[in-house]
Amino acid sequence: MSATTKVTAAENKLIEDILELVHSRSNILLSSHVGPDGDSLGSQIAFYHYLKSIGKNVWIYNQGHIPHYFHGFKDLDLIVVEPEKWDVPPEGFDLVIIFECTSLDRIGDVSNLVKDNVDIVNIDHHPENDEYGKINYLDASASSAGEMVYRILKKSGYKIDPDTATYIYIAILTDTGRFHFTSTSPECLHAAADLVASGVNVKELTDQIYYNFTEDQLRFTAEIVSRMETHLDGRVCFLTLREAELKERGLKYGDMEGLVEWTMRVRKVQVGALFKDTKPNFSKISLRSQGNIDVCKLAHRFNGGGHSNAAGCHIEADLETAKKILLEALEEILPDDE
Repeated sequence: MSATTKVTAAENKLIEDILELVHSRSNILLSSHVGPDGDSLGSQIAFYHYLKSIGKNVWIYNQGHIPHYFHGFKDLDLIVVEPEKWDVPPEGFDLVIIFECTSLDRIGDVSNLVKDNVDIVNIDHHPENDEYGKINYLDASASSAGEMVYRILKKSGYKIDPDTATYIYIAILTDTGRFHFTSTSPECLHAAADLVASGVNVKELTDQIYYNFTEDQLRFTAEIVSRMETHLDGRVCFLTLREAELKERGLKYGDMEGLVEWTMRVRKVQVGALFKDTKPNFSKISLRSQGNIDVCKLAHRFNGGGHSNAAGCHIEADLETAKKILLEALEEILPDDE
């Protein structure tokens, strides 16, 4: 462990238990939540490199589109998102490791590959978790699952090479909003510094993730932002992303990752939301907030969860109805505008 990484005795025991279990197994499946993001993908690939280094057979299966910014990384082909390509070894998986999923059903159809008698390691930094694993490594104070993977790999004695460091850094960078969210702790920054010392090219990586839009993506982003709705005297900002418009442009939801952040770039906005019609009469909502306004509690009311300033949920209604429902809820929780 790095001298700057604070790990309690209880956490140290959990990490030791994970390493012991990993070493005792051969066929290991890695997965994460539906619609994997930079944290879940970076964590999985970094852990893949570690597992391969100790001679394990490893598979990474996820459901949903991969964010556009991940398409330039050389290990993208390790992530299999097509169910028809989810092969199971003849002897089956003998360990499943799931990253940043509050409940087992959040891995979607991948759960069909997880047999009842298979041990699960549950690694998550969300404040609510069903503790569905044989080992539940949970830390709501961690900035990201990537930061937790960093701790595990440091404890294992694995030499974090530049490639592995890059994927852990991606996980931390994206889940802290470029070290912007309140989850950006001294421990998180110490880990990032150590990863940079291990060979991360910060400029190249940041360009790849945040400055790499196609012309169509940027023009469409501008169009969506130009249609933004503000409510409650400018304290709430809504953006809308429709599937039909994506199809017209040959884009996918993963190509518009990070769109919700535009809602928080408006002065006075305290809560921002991005609405997506992922299927008929079903609105998926990404939430952001400022200060002590807890959108995680709000998300719980609508079948979701997350962190205090960044969460997600869904409402079983069309987009316009979902907006009205969410706005009514926001009127209840936002402080009076003085």
